[in-house]
Amino acid sequence: MGNTQTERQYAFFRTDLESIPGHSAELICAFNKDNPDREVPDDYQGSKTVWEIYKKGIRRFPNNRFLGTRNSLIEGRPYEWKTFREVYNCMEQAARGIDFLDLSPELTYEGKSWRFLGIHSRNREEWAVMDLACLRSGITIVPFFDSLGKDALAFVVNQTELQTMCIESKNFENLIKLHQEGKTPSLKNIVIFEGVSIAQRQIAQSLGIKILSYQDVIQTGDIHKEIVLVDPTPETIYMFCYTSGTTGDAKAAMISHKNIISFMNHMEFQQQNHLSFEETDILLSYLPLAHIFEQGSLLISLDKGYAHGYYSGDPLKLFEDIAVLKPTYFFSVPRVFTRIYQRVLDGVNQKGGMSKWLFEKAVRDKINTYLKTGNLSHKFYDKVVFKKVRDIFGGNVRQMLCGSACLDPQVMLFFKVAMGLPIFEGYSQTETVLCGTMTTPDNLTPGNVGSQGICNKFRLKDVPEMHYYHTDKPPRGELQTKGKGNIIGYYKNEEKTKELLTEDGWLNTGDVVAILENGNVQIIDRAKNIFKLSQGEYIAPEKLQNIYAQSVLVQQIYVHGESSREYLVALVVPDLDAIKKIAQAQSLTYQSIEDLLTSEVVKKAVIDEFNRMASNFSLTSLEKIKKVHLTTTVFSTENDLATPTMKVKRFNVRKYFEKELEELYKD
Repeated sequence: MGNTQTERQYAFFRTDLESIPGHSAELICAFNKDNPDREVPDDYQGSKTVWEIYKKGIRRFPNNRFLGTRNSLIEGRPYEWKTFREVYNCMEQAARGIDFLDLSPELTYEGKSWRFLGIHSRNREEWAVMDLACLRSGITIVPFFDSLGKDALAFVVNQTELQTMCIESKNFENLIKLHQEGKTPSLKNIVIFEGVSIAQRQIAQSLGIKILSYQDVIQTGDIHKEIVLVDPTPETIYMFCYTSGTTGDAKAAMISHKNIISFMNHMEFQQQNHLSFEETDILLSYLPLAHIFEQGSLLISLDKGYAHGYYSGDPLKLFEDIAVLKPTYFFSVPRVFTRIYQRVLDGVNQKGGMSKWLFEKAVRDKINTYLKTGNLSHKFYDKVVFKKVRDIFGGNVRQMLCGSACLDPQVMLFFKVAMGLPIFEGYSQTETVLCGTMTTPDNLTPGNVGSQGICNKFRLKDVPEMHYYHTDKPPRGELQTKGKGNIIGYYKNEEKTKELLTEDGWLNTGDVVAILENGNVQIIDRAKNIFKLSQGEYIAPEKLQNIYAQSVLVQQIYVHGESSREYLVALVVPDLDAIKKIAQAQSLTYQSIEDLLTSEVVKKAVIDEFNRMASNFSLTSLEKIKKVHLTTTVFSTENDLATPTMKVKRFNVRKYFEKELEELYKD
């Protein structure tokens, strides 16, 4: 079979380009090696905007199920569905209603006209309808993570001068308080998805805010069919995707229709290489629609015709939703896979005896067979040992995809053999609009994120302070990418845009990678947020946090070091059930959780676990954690210690725990 991973030339470096000082030459997509200068088209199967893709999709599968909702308060209640045509009709009405009610007035910034609409809610049907209404009429959506803190919410509203927010009722109080405090002066309209209560209407009117229900907007659009909507262009910004902001305010990545067309070409290429979508597929929608990962799933379905069932809104009932929905496709992030993996192992360990022995043997045997032959089937193990694991995901999953960050190879191998599926792993960034790399079924070795697609070029930038060079074997360095998926920059943030994009048009990912012999990309470090210890060696704390966070003992972790200190310390939000098991095993008595977390015996157990992980991941002695402070203070958006995607805000955590960090460095 041609063009397999193992047949690819080493890294596919361009040999006809002169190497730029401090950079490698360009890397060419393995599948384009015979035509490295091939240009990716500006359209996707004849469509130049997502709106054009959507119109074609409606004609192809109007009666397919599209958006599904269930009421989790009624046990076992099935999903209720709207078809593509029904959602399309609601979308048209919403778009005309937005226009007639002047909910998205035109603004001007640096000579360019903008129209914005804010959406602040968990995933639900109304979210998608308002999203599609904006997509259809050239309005830029400004989505908010449902867990967003008040200060971050106010920052985004003010940066975009938002006049209208579409929200769930539960978010009304916070939004109104911000306005009462004078922190959102531009806000003029609130659209509530569930309907408007008398109390909400009175409060809003007293503040001079017009308040509407979602149905008010729909009904207005149904009445005013004379409204003529303006189609978007390829350059129209479809959405602002606010990126993490771990070291400051969030940045608004401007994602255009042109960017998404590139993403659609990228995914069509991936579909030709075994990642398939069928119109009969059903996906659980629970990752935030404010994030590009879940947005990508929604946008692909406009072309492929598959269905989305929304989770009920309660993360604790997520697997109840899965049991009812029985999805065929499961998108997720490493943290979810890791938590499920830990719970499965915990259950196996509790059973012990023959059950544990058989389970561990099944995992070991299937992994060995898979790595030798690529075979993921075993009649006995699949039926007797792993059925309960498949049932966790509803029993019908045929494909799984992990993205957003690297998944521990051990966890990846476990799910491949337990599910009996060639689970895909992808790498991209918000700023590249999901155009990046993807693994393939013949990629048997875990620990890499596959090879680049057709929509972008890669090159490596030397990172001399961390001893990474493109001349290494294998080549290593900060990954830079160029392609039509790359955003044009951040809204109202020229400084960060200049940091993101080079003068010759390459995007700095901040990720340090190695290019393996078969052309696959392995993420090995971060070039950003590094610091030196007193020995003069650089430390990448985010890489270490990703490793140590895989421990069953850890819920969240912040790794800390200073140039005047010779070792690392950590703040750990522990998994309390796991910590209690340590106490039980050590016959510890305690009066409170605080007693338990300050116990030197417990702290030593955590350090011992970290040392074991450091050995497993071949960390250096300087990358080992010497001391820990255990806390029940969860890093969240509410206390501004984490981003909406739950990445640790390093500056804020360091300031918040300043006293505790100082104590860790006292002998």
